[in-house]
Amino acid sequence: MLLGHTRDASWPAPEPALAEARRFLEDCRGKHVLVVPHPTADGLASGVLMLRALQSLGARPTARLPGKGEDLHSETFLERLGTAPAEALVVLDMGSRWGGPLLPGLPTLVVDRHDRRGANGFPPGVQVLSAHGHEPVANTSVLTYVLMSPFVVPGPLEWLAALGTVAALGPDAPMPFLKDALRRAKRTAVVETVSLLNAATRSHRVATPLAMQVLLRAGSASDILESRVLGVDALRDCRLEVQREVVRCAKTPPRFAGKVALLLFSSETQVHPLVAVRWAQRMPDHVVIAANTGYVPGRVDFTLRSRAPVNLTGLIGSGERATLEETSEEGDVRHVASGHLPPPDFLRMLEGMGFRGLNDRDVERRGVAPG
Repeated sequence: MLLGHTRDASWPAPEPALAEARRFLEDCRGKHVLVVPHPTADGLASGVLMLRALQSLGARPTARLPGKGEDLHSETFLERLGTAPAEALVVLDMGSRWGGPLLPGLPTLVVDRHDRRGANGFPPGVQVLSAHGHEPVANTSVLTYVLMSPFVVPGPLEWLAALGTVAALGPDAPMPFLKDALRRAKRTAVVETVSLLNAATRSHRVATPLAMQVLLRAGSASDILESRVLGVDALRDCRLEVQREVVRCAKTPPRFAGKVALLLFSSETQVHPLVAVRWAQRMPDHVVIAANTGYVPGRVDFTLRSRAPVNLTGLIGSGERATLEETSEEGDVRHVASGHLPPPDFLRMLEGMGFRGLNDRDVERRGVAPG
């Protein structure tokens, strides 16, 4: 992979930080290492790259993925991590909203494109490799690829970095290597693989462990496009399920409170972000809230999306653990926030936005998913 052609000599991260992270990995020789990637296509590609690097160093790595509705901070996920035998921990693409120690006393490396220290950031004692501040900011699989390149023959793994970049930033992202890497990896195959991995994450069965196994088995994106590895057909089933649920849930008639449009539906699939995208395109002057009462029992998962600059976290309120992101899509900026709340708290949030007359029945879980 050609990583030049940027104005920043330290791109994608300063060499001293890369060297320090490489020493961390070298110290993992012979040790049990937990590798915890974000369950998105970029995170999964990063996870496979890290597993390959640790195996080449003689470590004994094991991947752990959050389950349905979980994240790095979920008590259930932390409990499972705590029971796994480990002498070191590597976290990929999930370090920027850290609320406190993860597994106290366990040497930890975080590889992430963000860099938030202090409140709600990285805790003291955690080693961080971040791409923050070096334009164009590299996604996590690119940063992981550069980090692990001295430990493996990197060329055969370049397609994973390209795949993660397409997933995180799109196939036309202004990354200095992407055009050539996509030509070598076959652009159509990479885009198809990203689609299947995303569907695995959104499916009601949460097939991210299977998706990671498919990446581990494949030698190229073409292997996946042409179904030459076990598990691809199951990922295609996940995509059909998600497509059907998006069509169904996007037919939900919206409710309005001023310039805020609310779509309430119930699905066991994680389709609320996709429904929000569809309706934001139809109503560019509104803030769209796509709220899914059926994804995880006992809570409402929701996504807010706006094409206009709006303080979405202000709309959500201070009680919700939401993240606000700004991404560039076709030259336009979309503002996105997401989170989840117990139904009573969600109803109070809506009431504060001006939605009247909603009650418990409106946020009942129906758990609809295609058979």
